[in-house]
Amino acid sequence: MPKTPKKTTSKPKTPYTITKGHKRGPLAQSGKATLENIVALQQHGLKANGKAFNTTKKYDEAVAAGRRWLEEYVGGKAEGKGKGKKGKNKEKDDDSGSEGSDDESDLEEDVDQIAPDAGEFQSEPDGESSFKFDNPAYRRAFNGIPNVHSPEMVSLYLVYKIYGQGRKIGTADTIHAAFKHMWKMQFRDGDKYRGKWHFNPTTAAWEGNPIDSAKVQDTMAAIKNKCGKDGGDRKHSLAMSEEFMSRMFAWSEEQCPASKYEGKSTTVEEQNLKTKHLAFKCFASTSWIIWSRCFELIKLQRKHLTFGLEDSKAFNTPYFELQLTNRKGWQKRVNQSHKEADLRSGKFKICAQSGLPACDSFSWMTRWVKYLEEEIYRRPLEPEDYIFPATGANGIVQTGEHISHDDVQKWITEFASGMRIGAATSCGGSFSGSSRAVASGGSPQTLYCFRRGGAQYRFMFAPVGRRWTLRQVRWWGGWAEGEHRDTLIKYLLDELNTYEDDYSGMLLPTQPDTDKTLLGEASLTAPATAESITMLHQSLSSDTVYKLSTLPPHALSMLNNSVATVQTQTLSNLPVSTTSRPIIPISLPLISSYPHHFAPPQFANPSNSTQSIVSAPNPSYGRPLPNHGLIVPDVPVTLPGGSKSKRSDSWLIIVRHWEEGDPAHGLNTPLKDWPKEWLRGANKPLAMKHTNRRTVATEFIDQYKRDKTAFLEAYPEANQGASALLDAINKARAARGDRVSRK
Repeated sequence: MPKTPKKTTSKPKTPYTITKGHKRGPLAQSGKATLENIVALQQHGLKANGKAFNTTKKYDEAVAAGRRWLEEYVGGKAEGKGKGKKGKNKEKDDDSGSEGSDDESDLEEDVDQIAPDAGEFQSEPDGESSFKFDNPAYRRAFNGIPNVHSPEMVSLYLVYKIYGQGRKIGTADTIHAAFKHMWKMQFRDGDKYRGKWHFNPTTAAWEGNPIDSAKVQDTMAAIKNKCGKDGGDRKHSLAMSEEFMSRMFAWSEEQCPASKYEGKSTTVEEQNLKTKHLAFKCFASTSWIIWSRCFELIKLQRKHLTFGLEDSKAFNTPYFELQLTNRKGWQKRVNQSHKEADLRSGKFKICAQSGLPACDSFSWMTRWVKYLEEEIYRRPLEPEDYIFPATGANGIVQTGEHISHDDVQKWITEFASGMRIGAATSCGGSFSGSSRAVASGGSPQTLYCFRRGGAQYRFMFAPVGRRWTLRQVRWWGGWAEGEHRDTLIKYLLDELNTYEDDYSGMLLPTQPDTDKTLLGEASLTAPATAESITMLHQSLSSDTVYKLSTLPPHALSMLNNSVATVQTQTLSNLPVSTTSRPIIPISLPLISSYPHHFAPPQFANPSNSTQSIVSAPNPSYGRPLPNHGLIVPDVPVTLPGGSKSKRSDSWLIIVRHWEEGDPAHGLNTPLKDWPKEWLRGANKPLAMKHTNRRTVATEFIDQYKRDKTAFLEAYPEANQGASALLDAINKARAARGDRVSRK
């Protein structure tokens, strides 16, 4: 009998069959390299490698959103919306956003009304709009092959997003780039859809790219003027200087001393406090040292760190290597078209920075990873574990999820407010990628950037002999090889003019003389005057008074005794003829209105090491820590690519967690197999979550016998997410008498 041919399970990754091996090309297996296959290979290669994956993904989302808008307003689904009437734009909402400008994600958001600054759009007296969109060609304006109406509809879409919905310039830039890229990549007619948009009388057809038409260009020019992008000084965040970093860390030390990091936490509140301060110190110092953006650093994983290294060429200096794989715009730097030296782009050797304790990423990263392994995970970190994991409100780490951009911003805002940086109105901006801090007072116009601060320090403010060249700055910051020097100089130096022309502090007692020297350095070396010494004395006195005023009465009594002992010993060593002053006991009023917020100092009693002036917190207060190893993952879950699962799939994920578990997200034992003992004592915070998961899962399994169609017909709320579904199930169970509400 003839042998049955073996079935192959390999799947083609492209429209053609790919074979492995450096001697065999993608078309070698079929043996028939037709021109059609080569054209398909060309199109696939250009689409896959022409732009970064995230960029292509964002472009596809922007085009899809535009097509949904066109279908709704022109396709007849929303009667009257294309004629200026108010309506709701029900664009599809998903969780597949990516980092970038803060304006890009709003391409998918719902908006009920046109923004007030859009002006009034009145219909004609007969009820008809002045524009006619009855022609079916309007519906095809955003197709892959453009037509005569494509420029007009792109222009109207831009006007709708910016003027109608009040979006920012980033949204317009994304739409502009996405549609231009889509039409530029149409290969069927060669270069027909590239260049200036025009009518070719010879072919009687429109050619060029609709984005390069006069109508779209005029619209973009008006939008840029409206958003203030063109003209005037750049509006960006101020540099997070080394001084500001030191002040932030000093404030953090007052709130949570470093000595607390060594001991084990006894309550959830204590652990949350330690985790927040230690994680922020590690995040801030690392971002300042390697000049990273926020969305780049939050994705850092254990596999990106290599500890225990030494450099034999630098006297065996210990260091660890950090690989920043998610750095913006570095795909073009690591491809084969660039020199071999650029293949190490994104890898940093981090050693101790003894002169910069607040920016010493080596010390803080080492301490943070040790803290993660000993107190958070209680196991060695796995390669896929995030260095900055997401933490729930109950203090439980969500395995497999990194901290969100918003949570990092809350940290930065809190710490920046604590260090009391005054508002700087000369430089504004928006939070759009770099790790930036809002100054005290909550003003959204005063932002501070770790990336800019680290770059400026290395280029200008580091001690003589340790400053970096412009070439070194370009490499370390990840700027392109061909980046114009003027661009880097502007990034580094353009706010010096702001500093030198800033006279907002003329009423303050002292003011650096910025007219004569760079950044007023002459004021730092000028001789001290009697006035300045008097002001320093008054400042130290008021600080001392405030700190002593915050101590409890028994602490003041102990301090009086200590001072009396010291003075007695000192007087006993003086000559007999010396007139001694009487010992004045310390009695200070409380000063509640003092502007500073120092934490009271702690003193150890030398006669009794177990007693202290400031009592340690009682471990019995606060919620006990849950046992580690038990977790109920949040939904939607984080997928391997970094995006979130769809809300409509949350109920299916809950059923899987109930029956099978989810080791990738820390759920090693299915929820249905959890004994009651696991939900008692320290694990009680998990009980409610476990109950909610059981309610959803058993409703599908027991009540509807795993019938997906019947379940979704009974609960259309499942498409809205787990919370809406849970509410609907509880109402249905109450109606059936299966659930009794507590009174």
